[in-house]
This record gives sequence, C-alpha cells and structure tokens, in this order.
Amino acid sequence: MTLARYFVRETVRITAAIVGGLLVLYLTMRLASALGEAADGKVAPQHVVRMVALKMLVSMKDLLPMSLFLGTFAATTRIQLNSEWVVMRAAGLSHQALLKPLFGVGLAAAVVVGVITLGVGPQAELTLRELKEITENEATIAGVKAGRFRDLAGGKRVFYAESIASDDSHLERAFVHSRDKSEGFGRETALRADQAAIETDARTRDRFAVFENGMAYAGEPGQSDYIITEFERYGVRIEDPEPTRFTDHIAFVRTRDLLKHDAFYYKVEFQSRFNLPLVALMCPALAFLIGVGNRRGHWYLGLITAVSAYFAYTNLLGVGRALLLKGVLPAALGLWPVHLLLAAVLATLLAWHRRVLRLRPRRRLPAVATDAAPGDAG
Repeated sequence: MTLARYFVRETVRITAAIVGGLLVLYLTMRLASALGEAADGKVAPQHVVRMVALKMLVSMKDLLPMSLFLGTFAATTRIQLNSEWVVMRAAGLSHQALLKPLFGVGLAAAVVVGVITLGVGPQAELTLRELKEITENEATIAGVKAGRFRDLAGGKRVFYAESIASDDSHLERAFVHSRDKSEGFGRETALRADQAAIETDARTRDRFAVFENGMAYAGEPGQSDYIITEFERYGVRIEDPEPTRFTDHIAFVRTRDLLKHDAFYYKVEFQSRFNLPLVALMCPALAFLIGVGNRRGHWYLGLITAVSAYFAYTNLLGVGRALLLKGVLPAALGLWPVHLLLAAVLATLLAWHRRVLRLRPRRRLPAVATDAAPGDAG
C-alpha cells in the first residue's frame, strides 16, 4: 500500500540520518582519542586506523537498534503532528497495516545486528584486544615525543629525547635513566647518546633500542665508584610481556563454540548474544505505538516515554543477565521473561489503540428531551 510504503520510507530515511550522524560523531571522538594516545606514545601510530575501524564495527550492534527506534518514533510523530495519521485512519488504514512493513524493517536490522553479535563481533573484539596489546608493546621509544620524559618498562626506565630527525628515522640527543640492574652494567645506569633508534634482529625478531655515540654512567646513588663507559653503539633488548590468552575469555569465544560447552556461563553468554537482535526486531513497534498515542503539541512527552521505555527494556536485559550469572535466576529460564514482558506491553498498547481495551469507562452523554409527538395528551 502506498501510505504504508511512504511511512516505511520515512522511517528508513530518518534512521539512516541518525546512524550517519552517530557514526560521524563516534568516528571523530574515537579517532581523536586514538591519535592522542599515539602522540603520547601509548599506542603505535600504524595501528590507529585499524583499531578505530574495528571499534566502529563493534559499536554498530548498539547504534543500529537505538537509531531504528528513534527513527521510527520520529517518523511516527511526524505523521501524527501533520495529521497524516488521521488521513490514513480515515482511508481505512489500520495499525497493523503499518506494523507489518515496520516488522520487516526491524527484521532486516535484526539480521544485521545478529551477524555482528553472533558472527563477526566476537572475533572483531578479540582482534581489537590483541591488537591493542601488541600496539602498546610496540609503542616504546618509537612513540616518544621530543622534549617529553617517558616511562618505559613499567617505570624501570625513563627516556628523553631532545629532538627527532627530520626523516623520523631516529631520535637525537637521547637520555635514559634505568633502574633495572639486570642490564649489561649491573648497576643503576644513566645513559646519553647522540642518537637512538629501534632495530629488529633479522634472525630472532627481537627488538632493540640502539644508542650510538654516547656515554654510560653506572653505579649506586651516594657512592663514588661510578663506572663511566664510552661507546659507539649500545643496544638494549626490549622485552615484550607474555601475550595474554584472550581466547580463554568467554566474550571472545565464537558462537558456534559456545554450544560445545555445558558450563553455566557459556549458556548465559549464548542467550545474551540474542538480546540486541531482539531489541532491533521489537523496539520499532514500541516506538510506533507510543508515537501514535501522542497528542498534538505534546510530542516531547512521548519522546520522554519512548526513551524511558527503551532504556528500561535494555537495562532489564542487563539486570537479568547479571542475575543469571549470579545464579539467582535459573539458566533454563534465561532472559525470555524480559522479552515476553515487552511483547505483553506491545499487545496492551495495540489493544488500547484499537479500542479493544479501555483504561476508563466511556462517558455517557446526557439524554436530550424531544418534543412531544402530535396528538399526545397535554
């Protein structure tokens, strides 16, 4: 039907605008944060773009359901305020005539969200965690900003460089203070060099901070027996920490692998991954039924109601998951009571709009006296 297609088209258009705006805002915030961390030497600059892209992919599972909910409410409020809903009703269009195509839009969004939460999402989050750990390990003196002191090796070393070469190949006039006595001099060491750079051993793939043309001062503070060593080339091995086994974390396990385990926590995680697809499927209908109940000029009350209902639903899912993990709720019951509660709310709203359910009795009009018929007794 033409009117139903018009409503769905408006919903999709507004939803796309909201998603685009949120993505631009999210991209600028994440990119600015990542570039700031790279400038401070906390992450390796070469991984910034990939990390931001993975974060945006993961964030779509939250942005899409919320954007569709707001887009549906905005489109519904528009046809309500412009009296288009009155025209549609006068033309014989029922609530179901708009809810059915809206259900199709929600189903498409649920499929996209399901692909992320059940498919690529866990792997993307695993890759993001591993990449973050790798890039933090790589951000040694390669990420040092000239003119700033930087702690390395968990505070065991303090690094400073006066400037960076014009071709970014090395640092110039570098200084290092080390409290790690396991290094070559066996004492607390202060080192200065004309230049420093990162080099990787071609055979072992170990990384070294290589200093050239400098002096090293080794000794104990307060003692006079300092050892002064002049060197042309001095290398310090950069010890990377043992990589974390993120694959053992339940949030990063593939969905199909969750079914291979009988443990309680795996069952809860498996059920939880269906939450956001169901939110994307059911919440557009909630936004529509709240929107058509708005009185003209009071749309903001409907917006407050709609947003409150959305977050009440999602927060109940979060509380239910926490109760499942604590064993308060049985795992067999899962989170289905929360979804069934929303379905009951939708059925109640639809019945109220269709006048099947009335919250207050209909007021009777007072009887109107009629003139006596001719021939009646006076």
